[in-house]
Amino acid sequence: MTDAPDFLRDAVSRRTFLARMTAAGLGTAAAALIAGCGGSGGGGGSTTPGNPLTTFADQANFPGIPGANENTVVLNYALTLETLEADLYRQALNIAAGKDIGTPLPNDVSGYTLAVPNGGLDTSTPGGAGSVGFLYLKQYAGVEAAHRDFLRTALGANAVPANPKGYNLGLAAGTDLKTILQLIRTVEETGVTAYLGAAGFLTDASLVQIASSIYTTEARHSSGMNYILGLPTGPTGDVGGSQPAKDVSADEFEFAQTPKAVLNAVRPFFIQ
Repeated sequence: MTDAPDFLRDAVSRRTFLARMTAAGLGTAAAALIAGCGGSGGGGGSTTPGNPLTTFADQANFPGIPGANENTVVLNYALTLETLEADLYRQALNIAAGKDIGTPLPNDVSGYTLAVPNGGLDTSTPGGAGSVGFLYLKQYAGVEAAHRDFLRTALGANAVPANPKGYNLGLAAGTDLKTILQLIRTVEETGVTAYLGAAGFLTDASLVQIASSIYTTEARHSSGMNYILGLPTGPTGDVGGSQPAKDVSADEFEFAQTPKAVLNAVRPFFIQ
């Protein structure tokens, strides 16, 4: 991690940053980042002034992801996914609230209200799935943006997601809430498997802690979306040891995908 932003050296900005990251489940990692402001957390490689991403590549495992070393490649892989997720939530929330899909997402979305059909989600009781689903959409949007911004800050000059032109997620104006949440659920579950599949490539224990923090948040988001959509909310495999062990399947949070498989799955969303 290099070239930490100047705002991390200002006491007020640091407190604001830390509060926002704590709300996103990254409090400990954010505190460590601030404490090591300007240090090198990437590990295992050197950078070239003015062109820090020319000294390493892992095309076999992370095709198209730049980095100065294996750790920064993994973090840029994570940044790519978190940038996609943050933009997905921005687009989804704008569509759900009846706004133009290109509208920048404000820091405070409390004034956003549902303006599209709920797609048949239950709203018959106070706090029913339809209304809770929109509430989750608003809350999770801020968390994913915080994940993106945390990784940008952590990487500093090395922050280069693989998709600088943005995303086309295929959401049309008026898309109902259920359809929106189904798309988000797919991306969230991909994020869960992505972090498990990439963790083994990290050689810095502190970075593993950061990845684990984001992984648990993605798992909670996936579980929340499953709940809203009436699907199983957690792993279906036995975790108590009372039943014979079985293979981990793709419908469980313990399932991992290789970085290459994840990138192949999300690249169709990249604007070329």
